[in-house]
Amino acid sequence: MTSISLQLIMYSLPPPPLSLVVQCLNKKHNSDVPLVLMNSFNTHEETQRVRFKYDKRVDLHMFQQSYHPRVLRETLRPFPVNVDLKDGVSWYPPGHGDIYNSLKRSGLLERFLEEGKEFIFISNIDNLGATVDLGILNFLLHPPKDSVPAEFVMEVTNKTRSDVKGGTLINYEGNLHLLEFAQVPKDNVDEFKSIKKFKVFNTNNLWVSLRAIKRLLDEETMRVEVIVNRKSLDGGVNVIQLETAAGAAIKNFNGAVG
Repeated sequence: MTSISLQLIMYSLPPPPLSLVVQCLNKKHNSDVPLVLMNSFNTHEETQRVRFKYDKRVDLHMFQQSYHPRVLRETLRPFPVNVDLKDGVSWYPPGHGDIYNSLKRSGLLERFLEEGKEFIFISNIDNLGATVDLGILNFLLHPPKDSVPAEFVMEVTNKTRSDVKGGTLINYEGNLHLLEFAQVPKDNVDEFKSIKKFKVFNTNNLWVSLRAIKRLLDEETMRVEVIVNRKSLDGGVNVIQLETAAGAAIKNFNGAVG
């Protein structure tokens, strides 16, 4: 049994190449890496209906992430008047930072640990070209001597002018932190966009220890910054969405690398 649980986080049906990546990985290394989809309430039922196209060729799991009520900007009161999700307006998925709690709530976190799996590879739907870098897995399983074993690895790339609004890494109080564009004060936006000062870009490919996720959730010590996302809906209704990013959890893990 392989020690990695491949966790590709999507919000819609995965294209055939994604399924093929997992199939080829398992065939080449005689492993049983599963493919896991985290869906929002907008896509979960549709994805369930067509999963039969893929689940016979790869060990496919899926679960639904949380949903949160939008908040009226003027009154700070919840927008929905009931829990009916069908209106598609009053509720929203709170970002991919919800992966950790939703994975635990689904029962898959405990299941994968019981199966002996050690790490998950998380990739956002924005990165359909994501591939499994076994060099990173080897680094996680065989850390350098006299170093703190990494519980979290964020794949980053050189920042270009096309990526100026993407998240970057900063060192704050001795820990790596993810800094998102939405968190930057207006007066510092130009500084944030500088490819000379902030040289790396978060690809949203993350390798995370399953045991560490469980420890942080059980101890209730996982903290991620909340991103305030202001939106204007049809009809001129101004709302606030409170969201989190999966990469923002990097500050909670021992030996984190980016």
